[in-house]
Amino acid sequence: MTDTTTAAPAPTAADKRESVAKHELLAVAGGEHVAMTDAVGIRYTDRRSGDVFEYFPAGAQAGTALTMLALFGAKTKATNEASRVRNGENGTVAEQMEAIDEVFANLDKGVWREKAEGGGGSRTDKALLATVLVEMLGAKATGDVAFYTARLESEEGYIKKVLSNDAIKSEYRKRAGKTGPAVDTLA
Repeated sequence: MTDTTTAAPAPTAADKRESVAKHELLAVAGGEHVAMTDAVGIRYTDRRSGDVFEYFPAGAQAGTALTMLALFGAKTKATNEASRVRNGENGTVAEQMEAIDEVFANLDKGVWREKAEGGGGSRTDKALLATVLVEMLGAKATGDVAFYTARLESEEGYIKKVLSNDAIKSEYRKRAGKTGPAVDTLA
């Protein structure tokens, strides 16, 4: 009996999936990538748009097991949340980043989101969005804020449709205080 071992074929360019995000460990906000033992935060950067999300767990201390596990989990949570939105009706990069921001804001309040919601993330203030929508529709509105809030809560894909309008989304984000990073931090 002879032993014939063959090597697996080398992966081709078609076999590789393109990375959609860059993950870094940080010692300070806006800083350079550091080793896990020196890190107290993470950075998630969308490769297509360059949009950045940074997170620093409260009380993180470099080199502790608790911090290293928290950072590993934070990287995983950011990736999973972006993937959930991206794979749910091809969510936009902006929707992915908003969803990541919302999940981590909830985590800071001690809230773990159990059930995924579609489109605009898990913390979209539907009443505020309905208010913006009614104001922007003006006389064309077919109902009041309560009517549109109910539609946003019950109608599959309606949040995503409403937030796909740049003017509505911009006004909603402004009123919700979701302005993004200060311009001078983007240099």
